[in-house]
Amino acid sequence: ENGKWAKNRAAAKAGLSKKILTAAWGKTVTFTKYKAVKAGKLCIKINPYQTSQECAECGHIHPDNRVSQSRFVCQACGHQDNADHNAGRVIARRGVRWLLSGGYQPKESKRCRIFRQKEEVAIGPVRSESTPGESIVSHDIGNGIMQGTANQENLFVRRETPATTV
Repeated sequence: ENGKWAKNRAAAKAGLSKKILTAAWGKTVTFTKYKAVKAGKLCIKINPYQTSQECAECGHIHPDNRVSQSRFVCQACGHQDNADHNAGRVIARRGVRWLLSGGYQPKESKRCRIFRQKEEVAIGPVRSESTPGESIVSHDIGNGIMQGTANQENLFVRRETPATTV
């Protein structure tokens, strides 16, 4: 009427969708796995496809099972429950079934260690391999250390003075 759009709350829905997308669900999964490992628990991901339409009692899947946002009534067996609670039970049952079928294979844990190179201290009249105009440069690359020589113009270089003989 009057050339205006009827209110359909599309802007509110768009705002909610944007908030959900920016909620960083990947970090939630990462933190959940981290906390589970720290507590000595198993954490697995289960496909949530049609969990809101599947009955936790008989396994019947149909869109009409989800009566409303919060109510679940199975059309086959008559089971009634809160929709979220029913979906949680379905996910738990799928996880147990997957574990019992042998689908879970534990990964071998990898350990990452950092080895630091100890500096050698020269005692007495030892001649350095670098000339007075060069310095030893070391770069950390992955797990190894690459060493080479560079001129004095380079920054962040450990200067090494050649030992002199008396």
